[in-house]
Amino acid sequence: MDRLDCNRSYDCFTGSGIAEEFVAGFILEQYDNRDLGKDEIKVAIISDRQVSGYYYNAFEKQFVIRGVKTHLITIDEGEVNKNLSQVNEVIKELTEFGLNSNDWIIAFGGGTVLDIAAFASALYTGKARYLAVPTTLSAMAETCCSDRAFLNSGSRKNTASVKISQTAVFVDPKFLSTVPKKYIPNGYAQIVRYALLADFGLLTELITLSDSSLSDIRVFLNRVYAARTAIDRKNPVLLTMGSELSEAIEGYFRFMNYSEGEALALSLFATVPDKARTALSAVYIKLNLPTELKGVSFNAIMNSLKDSYRKGSSSDRPLVCYEEKDGKGSWAIRNPSADEALEILEDRLKKITAGSSSIASKDGVD
Repeated sequence: MDRLDCNRSYDCFTGSGIAEEFVAGFILEQYDNRDLGKDEIKVAIISDRQVSGYYYNAFEKQFVIRGVKTHLITIDEGEVNKNLSQVNEVIKELTEFGLNSNDWIIAFGGGTVLDIAAFASALYTGKARYLAVPTTLSAMAETCCSDRAFLNSGSRKNTASVKISQTAVFVDPKFLSTVPKKYIPNGYAQIVRYALLADFGLLTELITLSDSSLSDIRVFLNRVYAARTAIDRKNPVLLTMGSELSEAIEGYFRFMNYSEGEALALSLFATVPDKARTALSAVYIKLNLPTELKGVSFNAIMNSLKDSYRKGSSSDRPLVCYEEKDGKGSWAIRNPSADEALEILEDRLKKITAGSSSIASKDGVD
C-alpha cells in the first residue's frame, strides 16, 4: 500500500486490493487505545447498485471478520440522481441505523455516490466520520484533491455545495475494470482539462493509461494531482474552464444523452485555440471522446445559455479563455459582460455543432 501525493491534510492511499484489505483496519486504528468494543462501531456504506453488486460482499467481509456492524445504503448512479431528494433518503437510513460520532460513513462508488455521501455526511447531525473509496478514474482524480461536494437541481448543474471533511481516501485501481463504458470518458475529460492548463504531457500518459491494464496508476495519479495543485495555487477559477458550455449541454438533455465527461470533452475541444484543435482531435480519437455535438441544434443550446444568463445564474461568472500576447499564449480569466460572454460561448459552440453557421443565419438566435 502506497501513499498518494495529493497535498491534503488527510491520507490518500493506493494499491491493488487495498479497499478490501485495509479499510477496516484503518478505521479501527483511529481509536488508538480507547476501551471501545468492536461491536460498538457501526459503518454505513453508501454505494450504487452496480458497484455493490460487483464488490460489496468482498468489501463487507473485512468488517464482518472484525465484528464491526455494517449497513449498505444503495443509491441511483448518474448526474440526474445527484440531488437533495436522494441525500434526504440517505440521511433517513443513517438515522435509522443510529450512527454517531464513534461511527463511520464510507462512500463506495463513482462521482455521484461520493457527492451524495459527502453531502449526507456534512448534513447528518450524528457526526459520523467520513471516508471515501472512489471506483472510477474521474472520482479518483477528483476525490483526493477536491474540498467540496456538489448537487444538481432539475436540469441545472452544481446548484448546491458543501465542504467535504474526509478522514482518508483509498484509491484501488482494481475497480476500474468494471466501470460502465459510458462513464469512462468522465475521468479522461477531467484529466484533459488539467493537461491543457498545466501539464500537456498528461495527454500522452492518458493515452498510455487507456491502453494498459490499469493495474498500477500511482505515478500517473501523482502527476495528475501535481497538475491540479499547480492550477489551484495559480487560481482555482481556472479549474472551471469549459464548465459553462458543458453544463448547458448536460442540462439541455437533463443529464441523459451526454455523460459529464462527454459534455466536458466537447466544451474543452471548443475552447482550445484553432491551432491546437487538430492535435487534440488525435488524442480524442484515441480516447474515444466526442468532437461534435449531435442530437441537438446550435440554437437549442445557445438559447439555453441565454436563458441561464437572463436569469442571473451565470451573469457574474468568469470565463477561462486562451489569449496570445507578443507571440506567447496562455490561459487567462476574463470577467465579461453577459453579452460578451454569450458571444464567446456562441463562437465556441459553432466549433462543435455541425452546420451551426447556416442554422444560426437561417433561424437566428433569440
